[in-house]
Order: sequence, then structure tokens, then C-alpha cells
Amino acid sequence: MKGFNDDELRDFASLTLDRDVDVRFIEWMPFLDNGWNRDRFLGYADMMARITGRQEGIGNGDGDVDRVETMTDEECNASLNMVGPLTLRRLQDGPNDTTKWWSVDASPEKRECDGEDEKDSPTFVERGRGRLGFITSMSSHFCGTCNRLRLTADGKLKTCLFGSREVSLRDALRAGATEEELRMVISAAVGRKTFALGGHGSAEGIAKAGDNRPMTLIGG
Repeated sequence: MKGFNDDELRDFASLTLDRDVDVRFIEWMPFLDNGWNRDRFLGYADMMARITGRQEGIGNGDGDVDRVETMTDEECNASLNMVGPLTLRRLQDGPNDTTKWWSVDASPEKRECDGEDEKDSPTFVERGRGRLGFITSMSSHFCGTCNRLRLTADGKLKTCLFGSREVSLRDALRAGATEEELRMVISAAVGRKTFALGGHGSAEGIAKAGDNRPMTLIGG
């Protein structure tokens, strides 16, 4: 979250240099009464800019990163903290992965914030052991390849995390539904699934609708 914990991004990313661990950042998502607003939102490209200390966006050639907020000199210098310069190297994602995976590499010298061409950069001497991931639900959603369903603690089936429409499998079971009837209920629910973001079109649309219960009631 911008202005709250974005100063810790590089420290967390650097954990993957010498540890075989996965560190994932998830974009702040709007839910009922969680106070989501664009001014505090920090997206995928902005997170990477802070991690690497660069002022320009970093892409993989596939359009993953389509926007980056320009960092001031003060922000850039502040981001070059004790862990030294870091570079992100794109990894292969799974076919239905919700995470964009990167490897964090370290270079032997400290980069300047600007004015240095990539060809003049130091040769990387350290490859990260772990992986760094970004769940980009808001700035670069993955709805087109999402194959996930959620079953809440109170027996409701959600076909989209951001949609308010739910189907009660609990009530169907208590009414004596057969296995085949349950399959039909689930299939019909999946068939009604909207293409993206619960049919709201944008993060602002989700926040404005205010009809989706909070994650504490949905379950992760």
C-alpha cells in the first residue's frame, strides 16, 4: 500500500537471493468496507520500479507492465537501500497461474538511479535462489485464464472473487440434492460467470458497487 509499507518491498524481495523461498506481493483489492482508494493503491509496475530503484518501467515484451508511475529522485535514492542493486528476470508462469513470477538477481556494483544504459550495466554475479511473484488482480488482471472457484465457510459457491453473486450448495445439500443435481447447479453457476472482475469493469467499479462481502467472510 502506497505510503504505508511500500518502503519494505526491496527488503522482502532480497530474501529470495539466498533463500529458496517464494515471496509474493498481491495488489490491494477493493472489498466491502476496506477503504480502497486509487491514491493509496500501488500497482505491479510501480512495485517493480521501487524494487529495482529504476525510474522507468520494466517489461518482459509481452505487455505485462503497461503503466509505471515516475519516481522522484528522492524516492529513487531512498529505494537504493542496504540490500544493494537488484534486477528482475522474468520466469515462466503456469498455464492458469494467478502469479507473475520473477527471479531477483544482484549485480556487483551499485547502479545509479538514472543515466546508465543497460549495455553498460555490471555483469550479474548472483542469481536468486527463490522466486518473487506479483498477483496483479487490479492493474493487469488474469481473468481470461482463471479456472478457480471458491467455496465459502457457509457453503456458498463463488465463481469470481469480485462478484457478489453466490450459489448456496449448503441449501441444495440440505434439500437432498443428488450428486448429479449438484453438478448441474455448479455448471450453471460457472456458465453465468462474467468475463472479468465480477462484471464491474475496473477496481473503481468494484469499490463503487460495494456489494461484495469482505475477505474475512469469503475465505482465502
